Amino acid sequence: MSSSYHFGPFTLHPRRRTLSREGLDIPVTPKAFDLLLFFAQNPNRVISKDELLKAVWADSFVEEGNLTQNVFLLRKALGQKSEDSGLIATIPRKGYQFTAEVTIVNQAARAAEAPAGEFSGIAISAAHVAIKREIEQESGQVGGSSSSELAGLLPAGSTAQWRWWRAALYAGAIILVLVVASYLSWQLFRTAPAAPKRIMLAVLPFQNLTGDPEQEYFADGLTEELIAQLGRLHPEQLGVIARTSVMGYKHSGKRLDQIGRELSVQYVLECSFRRTADHLRLTVQLVRVKDQSHLWAENYDRLVQDILAVQDDVARSVAREIQLHLTQEQQADLTEHRTVDPVAHESYLKGRFFWNKRTELGFRKAIDHFQLAIAKDPSYAQAYAGLADSYLLLSGYGLEPQGQELPKAKAAATKAIAIDDRLAEAYATLGLIALQHDWDWPDSERNLKRALELNPNYSVAHDYYGDGYLRSVGKAAEAIAELRKAHELDPLSLIIATDLAKNLCFADRYAEGMEQFRRVLEVDPDFAQAHYYLSRAYALKGRYAEAMAETGKIKPPDAMPFGIGQRGYVYALQGKRRDALEIAEQLQQASLNRHIDPHYVADIYIALGDKDLAFAWLDKTYADHSPEIVLLKVDPKYDPARLDRRFADLMRRVRIPQ
Repeated sequence: MSSSYHFGPFTLHPRRRTLSREGLDIPVTPKAFDLLLFFAQNPNRVISKDELLKAVWADSFVEEGNLTQNVFLLRKALGQKSEDSGLIATIPRKGYQFTAEVTIVNQAARAAEAPAGEFSGIAISAAHVAIKREIEQESGQVGGSSSSELAGLLPAGSTAQWRWWRAALYAGAIILVLVVASYLSWQLFRTAPAAPKRIMLAVLPFQNLTGDPEQEYFADGLTEELIAQLGRLHPEQLGVIARTSVMGYKHSGKRLDQIGRELSVQYVLECSFRRTADHLRLTVQLVRVKDQSHLWAENYDRLVQDILAVQDDVARSVAREIQLHLTQEQQADLTEHRTVDPVAHESYLKGRFFWNKRTELGFRKAIDHFQLAIAKDPSYAQAYAGLADSYLLLSGYGLEPQGQELPKAKAAATKAIAIDDRLAEAYATLGLIALQHDWDWPDSERNLKRALELNPNYSVAHDYYGDGYLRSVGKAAEAIAELRKAHELDPLSLIIATDLAKNLCFADRYAEGMEQFRRVLEVDPDFAQAHYYLSRAYALKGRYAEAMAETGKIKPPDAMPFGIGQRGYVYALQGKRRDALEIAEQLQQASLNRHIDPHYVADIYIALGDKDLAFAWLDKTYADHSPEIVLLKVDPKYDPARLDRRFADLMRRVRIPQ
């Protein structure tokens, strides 16, 4: 005798080893099925990860990552959007809980179940009542002359036999009505419109058809500008994949259907260009991924200074083809006659090209080009925004002191907004500056939210808001949710994926974070920030050998200070005082020739328990406006110093919300 497990709209059939939703089978892997069956057999109970591993992988040794991966697959199959809510809940530091109300149904008792589902029981009961009523009747008066006429058509028999026939007819009619009603209700439910989902679009990198490799900066710049323009189009209806992710497909030769699957998009925009000194020819075509049909294509022959107007034309055509419903204001934005000085625009595109390299030399070249664009056109708002971003990351990457670079970044971003108050990029930059330099927490949140209001498709703003503001104030779940939005918009961005991984680990969702780190390092085994924060995550769990191994994978020029600073911190956690102090001295010597964030030295003294030296270096971290200082409230590395009265004073000076 087999039983099935019912919860919500789902049914789990152990004998058939299938999971179905309202009669439609949902594919799940064998181990995911075993895991779900164990959950269904233990509803509303907090189950430890060890118990799950022993129950599902009883005869083999597996890592915790296998359990995490199968939980992820189950949540996806069950339509669960978040780890924090849904049928499978993560219980921090304990395990998982299956929160559904589970009903166990004996299949033998349901063998004759009618298609009407729950209505069939009502129909059978109604038939039973009808038969009982007929038996209890002492005469055939119910039904009048019709009864007599029907009786005449039947073989001779007892009155009771006729009553049984008539009851059966009544019951059949009742069952038929209920089955039809149930079917119509099911059809209505089945065809009810689902909640609308955003259309996702990828703008593939512009193809440079000039034959001149020196024009690649122009191709990349046009790609980024068109992404930004489409991202502002109608963000409630349209999501646009960020530049970082689409650039991975430059010269890749991958098929559009594969790109569509990897980026989870329904549409792809393919673009190419040719140019002369003053003319530009663009070819653009919109492709639907599922059948690779070309919905629209257009050639544009324009003067170079009309490039922004061309981008508006493209955006308007895309909106028409994918049936976006633009507001009057959005339509008006696309009909403005916009021109740009060709020399200023060229300098701006070169600036963005070098800025996107994310290297010290790249940032410094970007600053030069943005300043050239501004000199040529002092009203070029985007050039000021690019300049602000360059100063921001030059200090954010630890290449220059924050106190030196962030005021310049703030001035440039403020100028950009004074010229054009619709630039999401400038508001996002101001939001991070208000957090890391001004310690003006309300202003930081206000600017970051304004950036997201202007362009919800701007993945960088989601990253700054999640990993910056929300993480620092201790809203871990909201920070992770924001980072997931950034990751959806920029799925191939290594820094966004790393920020998501570290936030998962520090929110005690360790297995998920480790899996995310694994994915990042599969893409780029040399990504320094992933190794650094993975080392931090291992150290948090006392896995010092693994933490130390990760520091050795950080290669020059990132080894100083990322790898060396973290190595000294791990030595200190292990109680290897001499080794830790040697690293602290090495960092101080290096700071004579280049900027070294003082938090690396402060971390070592905190872990060693040398509180006076720790607070001396924390004061240097405060004076330097180090990005780490805003994490005083939430970062576990500060735990040994929290009870000291000087720590509360430091928190007060940084104005961290309590």
